[in-house]
Amino acid sequence: MELCNFTKNKKMKELTYNERIAVMRILQDIILADNKIDEREQLLFNEIAELLELTQTAKQDVENLNSLLALTMIHDFKQEQKEEFAKLMGQMIIVDKDINYNEVRIYNVVNEFCNIKVNFEMDNYPEYTRS
Repeated sequence: MELCNFTKNKKMKELTYNERIAVMRILQDIILADNKIDEREQLLFNEIAELLELTQTAKQDVENLNSLLALTMIHDFKQEQKEEFAKLMGQMIIVDKDINYNEVRIYNVVNEFCNIKVNFEMDNYPEYTRS
């Protein structure tokens, strides 16, 4: 799977360690939203963490970060960073080829609260199951 530019462009380099942890916290929340962890979700999560230059020790920081505090950090991203983050959330939703209602609900809350202005279009994925 081709990761979006968020993890590749120079804007990513501008994020602080805590902002990168915030990104991972919200992605982890999406993974956990359906009460099951698919291997493909875990692989994507690990790949993103690696590209964000987060080591295994950062895992504890991700788990300890309150999701609402993570949202406040993402809220302050530049618009381009928010849009790239929205793509990452979308990738996390579809990586297991199932679009889960709770995963989309998290996407929508993050989108609205952070004023990202990028909707998740379920109709773009008719071949995926819905749960």
